[in-house]
Amino acid sequence: MTEACDKMIFVVDDDKAIRETLEDLLQDEGYSVVTAMNGQEALQKLRADSSRRPCVILLDLMMPVMNGADFYAAQQNDPALSSIPVVVISADGHISVKAKPFGGDYLAKPIRIETVLNAIERHCA
Repeated sequence: MTEACDKMIFVVDDDKAIRETLEDLLQDEGYSVVTAMNGQEALQKLRADSSRRPCVILLDLMMPVMNGADFYAAQQNDPALSSIPVVVISADGHISVKAKPFGGDYLAKPIRIETVLNAIERHCA
């Protein structure tokens, strides 16, 4: 049986600076952070360690190799991963509309740490 790791956050973004900044900030707040640069890498990491699950995935939409929409489709088709909540992060001006198929939770770039922490607290209470 797999269980969520209360304090683990998964950041999936092709922008190295965003990944590293979020990782540093979230670790400073006491979270464990796993990162991936695209959806394919994220799926590989999630499937490699079924004993630990993040309480939320922060997911960029526009990435090479496997974008956010393709990752989310694969995640939803995997019973072991489908229950992990996703918060979309994007600079897209229509993010509120584009996030609806992902559950509607989103953060518009540039993101503020307070906004990120509020989103995480909604899922990692």
